[in-house]
Amino acid sequence: MILQDVENLRKAAQEYMHPEVGVVVTDSTACARCYFDRASAPEQETVEYAEERRMALADAAALKKLAVDYMHPEVGVVVTDSTACARCYFDRASAPEQETVEYAEERRMALADAAALKKLAVDYMHPEVGVVVTDSTACARCYFDRASAPEQETVEYAEERRMALADAAALKKLAVDYMHPEVGVVVTDSTACARCYFDRASAPEQETAEYAEERRMALADAAALKKLAVDYMHPEVGVVVTDSTACARCYFDRASAPEQETAEYAEERRMALADAAALKKLAVDYMHPEVGVVVTDSTACARCYFDRASAPEQETAEYAEERRMALADAAALKKLAVDYMHPEVGVVVTDSTACARCYFDRASAPEQETVEYAEERRMALADAAALKKLAVDYMHPEVGVVVTDSTACARCYFDRASAPEQETAEYAEERRMALADAAALKKLAVDYMHPEVGVVVTDSTACARCYFDRASAPTQPSFTEPKASTTSTHTVQLKPKDAKTNVSSSKEVVASKRLPTHREANIIRKSASAVQLYGLDEDHDDSASFF
Repeated sequence: MILQDVENLRKAAQEYMHPEVGVVVTDSTACARCYFDRASAPEQETVEYAEERRMALADAAALKKLAVDYMHPEVGVVVTDSTACARCYFDRASAPEQETVEYAEERRMALADAAALKKLAVDYMHPEVGVVVTDSTACARCYFDRASAPEQETVEYAEERRMALADAAALKKLAVDYMHPEVGVVVTDSTACARCYFDRASAPEQETAEYAEERRMALADAAALKKLAVDYMHPEVGVVVTDSTACARCYFDRASAPEQETAEYAEERRMALADAAALKKLAVDYMHPEVGVVVTDSTACARCYFDRASAPEQETAEYAEERRMALADAAALKKLAVDYMHPEVGVVVTDSTACARCYFDRASAPEQETVEYAEERRMALADAAALKKLAVDYMHPEVGVVVTDSTACARCYFDRASAPEQETAEYAEERRMALADAAALKKLAVDYMHPEVGVVVTDSTACARCYFDRASAPTQPSFTEPKASTTSTHTVQLKPKDAKTNVSSSKEVVASKRLPTHREANIIRKSASAVQLYGLDEDHDDSASFF
Protein backbone atom coordinates (compact mmCIF):
# COMPACT_ATOMS: atom_id res chain seq x y z
CA MET A 1 0.00 0.00 0.00
CA ILE A 2 2.85 2.36 0.79
CA LEU A 3 4.49 1.70 -2.57
CA GLN A 4 1.12 2.24 -4.26
CA ASP A 5 0.75 5.60 -2.51
CA VAL A 6 4.24 6.58 -3.63
CA GLU A 7 3.43 5.62 -7.20
CA ASN A 8 0.18 7.61 -7.10
CA LEU A 9 2.01 10.66 -5.71
CA ARG A 10 4.68 10.39 -8.39
CA LYS A 11 2.02 10.11 -11.12
CA ALA A 12 0.15 13.15 -9.76
CA ALA A 13 3.38 15.16 -9.61
CA GLN A 14 4.26 14.29 -13.22
CA GLU A 15 0.78 15.23 -14.45
CA TYR A 16 1.05 18.57 -12.61
CA MET A 17 4.55 19.38 -13.83
CA HIS A 18 3.90 18.28 -17.46
CA PRO A 19 0.38 19.36 -18.46
CA GLU A 20 1.41 19.12 -22.13
CA VAL A 21 1.48 15.28 -21.86
CA GLY A 22 -1.87 13.90 -22.87
CA VAL A 23 -4.05 11.77 -20.56
CA VAL A 24 -4.08 8.06 -21.46
CA VAL A 25 -7.36 6.30 -20.70
CA THR A 26 -8.38 2.69 -21.19
CA ASP A 27 -12.11 3.34 -21.03
CA SER A 28 -13.36 4.13 -24.53
CA THR A 29 -16.51 5.69 -23.12
CA ALA A 30 -14.63 8.15 -20.94
CA CYS A 31 -14.80 11.83 -21.96
CA ALA A 32 -13.69 15.11 -20.40
CA ARG A 33 -13.61 18.82 -21.10
CA CYS A 34 -10.17 20.36 -21.81
CA TYR A 35 -9.10 22.90 -19.14
CA PHE A 36 -7.54 25.22 -21.71
CA ASP A 37 -10.36 24.98 -24.30
CA ARG A 38 -13.27 25.49 -21.89
CA ALA A 39 -15.76 28.27 -22.56
CA SER A 40 -14.66 30.26 -19.51
CA ALA A 41 -10.93 29.91 -20.27
CA PRO A 42 -9.06 33.21 -20.88
CA GLU A 43 -8.32 33.96 -24.49
CA GLN A 44 -4.95 32.53 -25.55
CA GLU A 45 -2.72 34.51 -27.90
CA THR A 46 -1.52 32.79 -31.04
CA VAL A 47 2.08 31.96 -31.79
CA GLU A 48 2.19 34.60 -34.54
CA TYR A 49 0.82 37.28 -32.21
CA ALA A 50 3.27 36.34 -29.47
CA GLU A 51 6.16 36.53 -31.97
CA GLU A 52 5.01 39.94 -33.21
CA ARG A 53 4.68 41.21 -29.65
CA ARG A 54 8.20 39.95 -28.85
CA MET A 55 9.60 41.72 -31.91
CA ALA A 56 7.71 44.94 -31.06
CA LEU A 57 9.06 44.88 -27.49
CA ALA A 58 12.58 44.22 -28.81
CA ASP A 59 12.29 47.21 -31.18
CA ALA A 60 10.98 49.39 -28.34
CA ALA A 61 13.89 48.33 -26.10
CA ALA A 62 16.39 49.13 -28.87
CA LEU A 63 14.78 52.54 -29.47
CA LYS A 64 14.81 53.26 -25.73
CA LYS A 65 18.50 52.37 -25.58
CA LEU A 66 19.28 54.67 -28.53
CA ALA A 67 17.27 57.50 -26.92
CA VAL A 68 19.09 57.06 -23.59
CA ASP A 69 22.48 57.02 -25.37
CA TYR A 70 21.53 60.21 -27.25
CA MET A 71 20.08 62.07 -24.26
CA HIS A 72 22.87 61.09 -21.85
CA PRO A 73 26.18 61.19 -23.72
CA GLU A 74 27.97 61.55 -20.38
CA VAL A 75 27.03 57.93 -19.50
CA GLY A 76 29.89 55.68 -20.51
CA VAL A 77 29.46 52.76 -22.91
CA VAL A 78 29.55 49.38 -21.16
CA VAL A 79 31.25 46.64 -23.14
CA THR A 80 31.94 43.01 -22.30
CA ASP A 81 34.79 42.64 -24.78
CA SER A 82 38.01 43.75 -23.02
CA THR A 83 39.74 44.21 -26.39
CA ALA A 84 37.09 46.56 -27.77
CA CYS A 85 38.18 50.17 -28.25
CA ALA A 86 36.69 53.30 -29.80
CA ARG A 87 37.32 57.01 -29.90
CA CYS A 88 34.85 59.47 -28.41
CA TYR A 89 32.70 61.36 -30.93
CA PHE A 90 33.00 64.60 -28.95
CA ASP A 91 36.73 64.31 -28.13
CA ARG A 92 37.92 63.30 -31.62
CA ALA A 93 40.61 65.36 -33.31
CA SER A 94 38.26 66.63 -36.00
CA ALA A 95 35.45 67.53 -33.60
CA PRO A 96 34.40 71.21 -33.66
CA GLU A 97 35.44 73.19 -30.63
CA GLN A 98 32.71 73.24 -27.98
CA GLU A 99 31.85 76.52 -26.30
CA THR A 100 31.42 76.62 -22.55
CA VAL A 101 28.14 77.40 -20.80
CA GLU A 102 29.47 80.79 -19.64
CA TYR A 103 30.58 81.70 -23.18
CA ALA A 104 27.20 80.63 -24.63
CA GLU A 105 25.39 82.75 -22.04
CA GLU A 106 27.57 85.78 -22.81
CA ARG A 107 27.05 85.27 -26.55
CA ARG A 108 23.29 85.10 -26.04
CA MET A 109 23.35 88.33 -24.02
CA ALA A 110 25.59 90.02 -26.64
CA LEU A 111 23.22 88.98 -29.46
CA ALA A 112 20.23 90.23 -27.47
CA ASP A 113 21.99 93.59 -26.95
CA ALA A 114 22.90 93.73 -30.65
CA ALA A 115 19.29 93.00 -31.65
CA ALA A 116 18.03 95.77 -29.35
CA LEU A 117 20.65 98.19 -30.73
CA LYS A 118 19.73 97.26 -34.30
CA LYS A 119 16.08 97.94 -33.59
CA LEU A 120 16.93 101.35 -32.09
CA ALA A 121 19.19 102.17 -35.06
CA VAL A 122 16.51 101.20 -37.58
CA ASP A 123 13.91 103.29 -35.74
CA TYR A 124 16.30 106.26 -35.67
CA MET A 125 17.53 105.97 -39.26
CA HIS A 126 14.11 105.34 -40.81
CA PRO A 127 11.56 107.57 -39.10
CA GLU A 128 9.40 107.24 -42.19
CA VAL A 129 8.69 103.62 -41.26
CA GLY A 130 5.45 103.55 -39.36
CA VAL A 131 5.19 102.14 -35.88
CA VAL A 132 3.39 98.80 -35.79
CA VAL A 133 1.09 98.39 -32.82
CA THR A 134 -1.28 95.60 -31.89
CA ASP A 135 -3.47 97.78 -29.67
CA SER A 136 -6.19 99.36 -31.80
CA THR A 137 -6.83 102.00 -29.13
CA ALA A 138 -3.22 103.23 -29.08
CA CYS A 139 -2.59 106.76 -30.38
CA ALA A 140 0.38 109.13 -30.59
CA ARG A 141 1.30 112.60 -31.83
CA CYS A 142 3.83 113.29 -34.61
CA TYR A 143 7.39 113.83 -33.40
CA PHE A 144 8.09 116.55 -35.99
CA ASP A 145 4.79 118.43 -35.59
CA ARG A 146 4.71 118.51 -31.79
CA ALA A 147 4.59 121.86 -29.99
CA SER A 148 8.06 121.37 -28.50
CA ALA A 149 9.64 120.35 -31.84
CA PRO A 150 12.67 122.46 -32.92
CA GLU A 151 12.02 125.15 -35.52
CA GLN A 152 12.33 123.96 -39.14
CA GLU A 153 14.53 125.95 -41.53
CA THR A 154 12.97 127.55 -44.64
CA VAL A 155 13.90 126.79 -48.24
CA GLU A 156 15.83 130.09 -48.57
CA TYR A 157 17.83 129.36 -45.45
CA ALA A 158 18.59 125.86 -46.68
CA GLU A 159 19.83 127.29 -50.01
CA GLU A 160 22.09 129.77 -48.25
CA ARG A 161 23.48 127.03 -46.04
CA ARG A 162 24.20 124.92 -49.14
CA MET A 163 26.13 127.74 -50.74
CA ALA A 164 28.10 128.34 -47.52
CA LEU A 165 29.01 124.68 -47.37
CA ALA A 166 30.11 124.77 -51.03
CA ASP A 167 32.40 127.74 -50.28
CA ALA A 168 33.79 125.88 -47.26
CA ALA A 169 34.47 122.83 -49.48
CA ALA A 170 36.33 125.02 -51.99
CA LEU A 171 38.38 126.58 -49.20
CA LYS A 172 39.14 123.12 -47.80
CA LYS A 173 40.38 122.02 -51.26
CA LEU A 174 42.69 125.04 -51.45
CA ALA A 175 43.99 124.37 -47.96
CA VAL A 176 44.66 120.70 -48.84
CA ASP A 177 46.51 121.74 -51.98
CA TYR A 178 48.61 124.15 -49.93
CA MET A 179 49.28 121.75 -47.06
CA HIS A 180 50.00 118.74 -49.30
CA PRO A 181 51.97 119.99 -52.26
CA GLU A 182 53.28 116.45 -52.76
CA VAL A 183 49.89 115.53 -54.11
CA GLY A 184 49.98 115.83 -57.87
CA VAL A 185 47.74 118.23 -59.80
CA VAL A 186 45.17 116.54 -61.94
CA VAL A 187 44.47 118.34 -65.24
CA THR A 188 42.22 117.56 -68.12
CA ASP A 189 44.19 119.63 -70.72
CA SER A 190 46.82 117.40 -72.30
CA THR A 191 48.77 120.45 -73.62
CA ALA A 192 49.19 122.08 -70.22
CA CYS A 193 52.77 122.21 -68.85
CA ALA A 194 54.58 123.89 -65.93
CA ARG A 195 57.76 123.74 -63.90
CA CYS A 196 57.39 121.95 -60.56
CA TYR A 197 57.90 124.18 -57.54
CA PHE A 198 59.42 121.36 -55.48
CA ASP A 199 61.77 120.02 -58.16
CA ARG A 200 63.45 123.32 -58.93
CA ALA A 201 67.20 123.59 -58.33
CA SER A 202 66.83 125.93 -55.38
CA ALA A 203 64.10 123.86 -53.63
CA PRO A 204 64.92 122.58 -50.07
CA GLU A 205 65.49 118.85 -49.63
CA GLN A 206 62.21 116.88 -49.29
CA GLU A 207 61.69 113.76 -47.14
CA THR A 208 60.69 110.57 -48.91
CA ALA A 209 57.19 109.13 -48.84
CA GLU A 210 58.38 106.06 -46.87
CA TYR A 211 59.95 108.19 -44.15
CA ALA A 212 56.84 110.38 -43.94
CA GLU A 213 54.66 107.24 -43.63
CA GLU A 214 56.83 105.83 -40.85
CA ARG A 215 56.75 109.16 -39.00
CA ARG A 216 52.97 109.27 -39.34
CA MET A 217 52.61 105.71 -37.99
CA ALA A 218 54.97 106.46 -35.09
CA LEU A 219 52.95 109.56 -34.17
CA ALA A 220 49.70 107.57 -34.45
CA ASP A 221 51.07 104.86 -32.13
CA ALA A 222 52.21 107.50 -29.65
CA ALA A 223 48.75 109.13 -29.73
CA ALA A 224 47.06 105.74 -29.17
CA LEU A 225 49.39 104.95 -26.26
CA LYS A 226 48.75 108.38 -24.76
CA LYS A 227 44.98 107.82 -25.02
CA LEU A 228 45.29 104.38 -23.36
CA ALA A 229 47.45 105.83 -20.58
CA VAL A 230 44.95 108.63 -19.96
CA ASP A 231 42.04 106.16 -19.93
CA TYR A 232 43.93 103.93 -17.47
CA MET A 233 45.10 106.73 -15.18
CA HIS A 234 41.78 108.58 -15.18
CA PRO A 235 38.93 106.04 -15.15
CA GLU A 236 36.69 108.75 -13.68
CA VAL A 237 36.76 110.54 -17.05
CA GLY A 238 33.71 109.48 -19.03
CA VAL A 239 33.92 108.02 -22.52
CA VAL A 240 33.00 110.55 -25.22
CA VAL A 241 31.12 109.16 -28.20
CA THR A 242 29.75 110.89 -31.28
CA ASP A 243 27.12 108.26 -32.09
CA SER A 244 23.99 109.02 -30.07
CA THR A 245 22.73 105.48 -30.56
CA ALA A 246 25.88 103.87 -29.19
CA CYS A 247 25.54 102.16 -25.80
CA ALA A 248 27.79 99.95 -23.74
CA ARG A 249 27.95 98.15 -20.44
CA CYS A 250 30.06 99.86 -17.77
CA TYR A 251 33.21 97.95 -16.84
CA PHE A 252 32.86 98.84 -13.16
CA ASP A 253 29.09 98.18 -12.92
CA ARG A 254 29.08 94.81 -14.73
CA ALA A 255 27.68 91.77 -12.95
CA SER A 256 31.09 90.09 -12.66
CA ALA A 257 32.89 93.24 -11.47
CA PRO A 258 34.49 93.10 -8.00
CA GLU A 259 32.48 94.85 -5.35
CA GLN A 260 33.29 98.60 -5.21
CA GLU A 261 33.35 100.44 -1.92
CA THR A 262 31.01 103.41 -1.63
CA ALA A 263 32.13 107.00 -1.12
CA GLU A 264 30.85 106.88 2.48
CA TYR A 265 32.81 103.68 3.18
CA ALA A 266 35.97 105.16 1.60
CA GLU A 267 35.58 108.30 3.74
CA GLU A 268 35.12 106.20 6.88
CA ARG A 269 38.18 104.12 5.99
CA ARG A 270 40.22 107.30 5.49
CA MET A 271 39.12 108.65 8.86
CA ALA A 272 39.86 105.28 10.54
CA LEU A 273 43.37 105.25 9.06
CA ALA A 274 43.90 108.84 10.20
CA ASP A 275 42.80 107.90 13.73
CA ALA A 276 45.12 104.87 13.64
CA ALA A 277 48.04 107.07 12.53
CA ALA A 278 47.31 109.53 15.37
CA LEU A 279 47.09 106.67 17.90
CA LYS A 280 50.36 105.23 16.57
CA LYS A 281 52.06 108.62 17.05
CA LEU A 282 50.72 108.86 20.60
CA ALA A 283 51.87 105.30 21.35
CA VAL A 284 55.36 106.05 20.03
CA ASP A 285 55.53 109.24 22.11
CA TYR A 286 54.40 107.28 25.17
CA MET A 287 56.71 104.28 24.66
CA HIS A 288 59.77 106.37 23.80
CA PRO A 289 59.83 109.40 26.11
CA GLU A 290 63.57 109.65 25.49
CA VAL A 291 62.83 110.85 21.98
CA GLY A 292 62.80 114.59 22.05
CA VAL A 293 59.92 116.69 20.85
CA VAL A 294 60.60 118.39 17.56
CA VAL A 295 59.16 121.89 17.28
CA THR A 296 59.45 124.50 14.61
CA ASP A 297 58.67 127.45 16.91
CA SER A 298 61.89 128.65 18.53
CA THR A 299 59.93 130.54 21.20
CA ALA A 300 57.96 127.49 22.38
CA CYS A 301 58.65 126.25 25.93
CA ALA A 302 57.16 123.67 28.30
CA ARG A 303 57.76 121.92 31.60
CA CYS A 304 58.73 118.22 31.82
CA TYR A 305 55.81 115.81 32.07
CA PHE A 306 57.68 113.49 34.45
CA ASP A 307 59.08 116.19 36.76
CA ARG A 308 55.84 118.08 37.29
CA ALA A 309 54.40 118.41 40.79
CA SER A 310 51.39 116.21 40.00
CA ALA A 311 53.44 113.44 38.36
CA PRO A 312 53.01 109.90 39.86
CA GLU A 313 55.79 108.57 42.04
CA GLN A 314 58.62 106.95 40.08
CA GLU A 315 60.10 103.60 41.14
CA THR A 316 63.69 103.50 42.30
CA ALA A 317 66.53 101.82 40.44
CA GLU A 318 66.73 99.05 43.13
CA TYR A 319 62.99 98.27 42.78
CA ALA A 320 63.29 98.23 38.99
CA GLU A 321 66.24 95.80 39.24
CA GLU A 322 64.31 93.46 41.55
CA ARG A 323 61.33 93.53 39.17
CA ARG A 324 63.63 92.71 36.25
CA MET A 325 65.08 89.73 38.14
CA ALA A 326 61.59 88.47 39.05
CA LEU A 327 60.52 88.64 35.41
CA ALA A 328 63.73 86.85 34.37
CA ASP A 329 62.98 84.04 36.88
CA ALA A 330 59.42 83.77 35.54
CA ALA A 331 60.74 83.55 31.95
CA ALA A 332 63.19 80.79 33.00
CA LEU A 333 60.37 78.85 34.71
CA LYS A 334 58.21 79.24 31.61
CA LYS A 335 61.04 77.87 29.45
CA LEU A 336 61.44 74.86 31.75
CA ALA A 337 57.69 74.22 31.67
CA VAL A 338 57.68 74.39 27.85
CA ASP A 339 60.64 71.98 27.64
CA TYR A 340 58.82 69.55 29.93
CA MET A 341 55.45 69.78 28.17
CA HIS A 342 56.92 69.60 24.64
CA PRO A 343 59.84 67.12 24.63
CA GLU A 344 59.48 66.78 20.83
CA VAL A 345 60.89 70.32 20.43
CA GLY A 346 64.63 70.07 19.84
CA VAL A 347 67.18 71.71 22.14
CA VAL A 348 69.00 74.68 20.62
CA VAL A 349 72.61 75.12 21.76
CA THR A 350 75.29 77.61 20.78
CA ASP A 351 78.23 75.51 22.02
CA SER A 352 79.41 73.21 19.19
CA THR A 353 81.26 70.97 21.68
CA ALA A 354 78.19 70.27 23.82
CA CYS A 355 76.92 66.66 23.85
CA ALA A 356 74.25 64.72 25.71
CA ARG A 357 72.47 61.39 25.78
CA CYS A 358 68.98 61.41 24.24
CA TYR A 359 66.19 60.64 26.70
CA PHE A 360 64.21 58.69 24.08
CA ASP A 361 67.16 56.70 22.68
CA ARG A 362 68.55 55.48 26.05
CA ALA A 363 68.87 51.75 26.67
CA SER A 364 66.06 51.68 29.23
CA ALA A 365 63.65 53.72 27.08
CA PRO A 366 60.38 51.99 26.10
CA GLU A 367 60.24 50.82 22.51
CA GLN A 368 59.04 53.53 20.16
CA GLU A 369 57.04 52.77 17.04
CA THR A 370 58.65 53.83 13.77
CA VAL A 371 57.34 56.55 11.53
CA GLU A 372 56.42 53.98 8.87
CA TYR A 373 54.47 51.88 11.39
CA ALA A 374 52.68 54.96 12.72
CA GLU A 375 51.81 55.99 9.16
CA GLU A 376 50.53 52.47 8.34
CA ARG A 377 48.47 52.43 11.54
CA ARG A 378 47.01 55.83 10.65
CA MET A 379 46.17 54.63 7.13
CA ALA A 380 44.65 51.39 8.50
CA LEU A 381 42.47 53.36 10.93
CA ALA A 382 41.44 55.71 8.10
CA ASP A 383 40.53 52.71 5.90
CA ALA A 384 38.60 51.15 8.77
CA ALA A 385 36.71 54.39 9.33
CA ALA A 386 35.90 54.62 5.59
CA LEU A 387 34.76 50.96 5.54
CA LYS A 388 32.65 51.53 8.64
CA LYS A 389 31.00 54.54 6.97
CA LEU A 390 30.32 52.49 3.81
CA ALA A 391 28.91 49.64 5.89
CA VAL A 392 26.66 52.01 7.84
CA ASP A 393 25.47 53.61 4.58
CA TYR A 394 24.79 50.15 3.11
CA MET A 395 23.08 48.71 6.20
CA HIS A 396 21.01 51.82 6.91
CA PRO A 397 19.78 53.26 3.59
CA GLU A 398 16.99 54.96 5.52
CA VAL A 399 19.53 57.35 7.06
CA GLY A 400 19.61 60.51 4.95
CA VAL A 401 22.78 61.85 3.38
CA VAL A 402 24.09 64.96 5.17
CA VAL A 403 25.63 67.59 2.90
CA THR A 404 27.07 71.01 3.65
CA ASP A 405 26.52 72.41 0.15
CA SER A 406 23.04 73.93 0.00
CA THR A 407 23.08 73.78 -3.81
CA ALA A 408 23.84 70.03 -3.97
CA CYS A 409 21.06 67.89 -5.44
CA ALA A 410 20.70 64.23 -6.41
CA ARG A 411 18.06 61.78 -7.46
CA CYS A 412 17.04 58.89 -5.18
CA TYR A 413 18.61 55.54 -6.07
CA PHE A 414 15.38 53.68 -5.20
CA ASP A 415 13.00 56.11 -6.97
CA ARG A 416 14.98 56.51 -10.22
CA ALA A 417 13.29 55.68 -13.53
CA SER A 418 15.54 52.66 -14.15
CA ALA A 419 15.13 51.23 -10.62
CA PRO A 420 13.78 47.67 -10.47
CA GLU A 421 10.16 47.39 -9.45
CA GLN A 422 9.76 47.22 -5.67
CA GLU A 423 7.42 44.69 -4.16
CA THR A 424 4.57 46.03 -2.06
CA ALA A 425 4.18 45.39 1.67
CA GLU A 426 1.21 43.06 0.99
CA TYR A 427 3.25 41.03 -1.52
CA ALA A 428 6.20 40.81 0.86
CA GLU A 429 3.90 39.64 3.67
CA GLU A 430 2.34 36.99 1.39
CA ARG A 431 5.81 35.84 0.30
CA ARG A 432 6.91 35.62 3.95
CA MET A 433 3.84 33.53 4.84
CA ALA A 434 4.40 31.26 1.79
CA LEU A 435 8.06 30.72 2.76
CA ALA A 436 7.00 30.03 6.37
CA ASP A 437 4.48 27.42 5.10
CA ALA A 438 7.16 25.88 2.85
CA ALA A 439 9.58 25.73 5.79
CA ALA A 440 6.94 24.04 7.94
CA LEU A 441 6.19 21.55 5.15
CA LYS A 442 9.90 20.88 4.73
CA LYS A 443 10.28 20.22 8.46
CA LEU A 444 7.31 17.80 8.38
CA ALA A 445 8.77 16.06 5.30
CA VAL A 446 12.21 15.73 6.98
CA ASP A 447 10.60 14.33 10.13
CA TYR A 448 8.68 11.86 7.99
CA MET A 449 11.63 10.90 5.76
CA HIS A 450 14.13 10.54 8.62
CA PRO A 451 12.45 8.97 11.64
CA GLU A 452 15.89 7.92 12.87
CA VAL A 453 16.72 11.57 13.61
CA GLY A 454 15.95 12.23 17.25
CA VAL A 455 13.62 14.93 18.44
CA VAL A 456 15.41 17.93 20.00
CA VAL A 457 13.63 19.46 22.98
CA THR A 458 14.59 22.31 25.28
CA ASP A 459 12.33 21.21 28.17
CA SER A 460 14.29 18.79 30.41
CA THR A 461 11.03 17.50 31.95
CA ALA A 462 9.46 16.53 28.63
CA CYS A 463 9.00 12.79 28.00
CA ALA A 464 7.36 10.63 25.33
CA ARG A 465 7.07 7.01 24.33
CA CYS A 466 8.55 5.64 21.10
CA TYR A 467 6.15 5.22 18.23
CA PHE A 468 7.83 1.99 17.09
CA ASP A 469 8.28 0.42 20.55
CA ARG A 470 4.78 1.09 21.86
CA ALA A 471 2.71 -1.88 23.03
CA SER A 472 0.25 -1.54 20.18
CA ALA A 473 2.96 -1.34 17.49
CA PRO A 474 2.73 -3.95 14.69
CA THR A 475 5.30 -6.72 14.66
CA GLN A 476 8.50 -5.66 12.83
CA PRO A 477 10.52 -8.20 10.78
CA SER A 478 14.23 -8.61 11.52
CA PHE A 479 16.89 -9.16 8.90
CA THR A 480 19.51 -11.92 9.26
CA GLU A 481 22.66 -12.12 7.24
CA PRO A 482 22.49 -15.09 4.78
CA LYS A 483 25.18 -17.74 4.68
CA ALA A 484 27.51 -18.00 1.74
CA SER A 485 26.49 -20.52 -0.94
CA THR A 486 28.01 -21.81 -4.13
CA THR A 487 25.03 -20.79 -6.20
CA SER A 488 24.39 -17.33 -7.62
CA THR A 489 21.22 -16.86 -5.53
CA HIS A 490 20.37 -17.02 -1.87
CA THR A 491 17.25 -16.89 0.22
CA VAL A 492 16.68 -14.12 2.77
CA GLN A 493 15.09 -15.57 5.91
CA LEU A 494 12.66 -13.30 7.70
CA LYS A 495 12.12 -14.29 11.32
CA PRO A 496 9.47 -12.41 13.22
CA LYS A 497 10.08 -11.61 16.85
CA ASP A 498 7.23 -13.76 18.17
CA ALA A 499 8.23 -16.79 15.97
CA LYS A 500 4.59 -17.36 15.06
CA THR A 501 5.06 -17.15 11.32
CA ASN A 502 7.85 -18.09 9.05
CA VAL A 503 7.80 -16.14 5.79
CA SER A 504 10.39 -16.71 3.09
CA SER A 505 10.80 -15.02 -0.20
CA SER A 506 13.33 -15.59 -2.93
CA LYS A 507 14.67 -12.72 -5.04
CA GLU A 508 17.71 -12.48 -7.22
CA VAL A 509 20.38 -10.36 -5.53
CA VAL A 510 24.09 -10.06 -5.92
CA ALA A 511 25.74 -12.61 -3.57
CA SER A 512 29.39 -11.98 -4.47
CA LYS A 513 29.67 -9.48 -1.60
CA ARG A 514 27.65 -9.08 1.57
CA LEU A 515 25.39 -6.11 1.95
CA PRO A 516 27.25 -3.16 3.59
CA THR A 517 26.07 -1.86 6.91
CA HIS A 518 24.96 1.75 7.42
CA ARG A 519 28.28 2.80 8.91
CA GLU A 520 30.30 1.08 6.19
CA ALA A 521 28.24 2.56 3.36
CA ASN A 522 28.10 5.97 5.11
CA ILE A 523 24.44 6.37 4.15
CA ILE A 524 21.23 7.05 6.02
CA ARG A 525 18.50 4.38 5.96
CA LYS A 526 15.18 5.66 4.67
CA SER A 527 11.82 4.15 5.04
CA ALA A 528 10.19 2.43 2.11
CA SER A 529 7.60 5.19 1.93
CA ALA A 530 10.15 8.00 1.32
CA VAL A 531 8.95 10.66 -1.12
CA GLN A 532 11.17 13.29 -2.81
CA LEU A 533 9.52 16.67 -2.19
CA TYR A 534 11.14 18.58 -5.11
CA GLY A 535 14.00 20.41 -3.39
CA LEU A 536 12.48 20.85 0.06
CA ASP A 537 14.87 18.28 1.54
CA GLU A 538 18.16 20.22 1.20
CA ASP A 539 19.64 18.91 4.45
CA HIS A 540 19.88 15.28 3.18
CA ASP A 541 20.67 13.72 -0.17
CA ASP A 542 17.41 12.40 -1.61
CA SER A 543 19.28 10.60 -4.38
CA ALA A 544 20.45 7.82 -2.03
CA SER A 545 19.17 4.26 -2.63
CA PHE A 546 16.32 2.82 -0.62
CA PHE A 547 17.17 -0.05 1.72
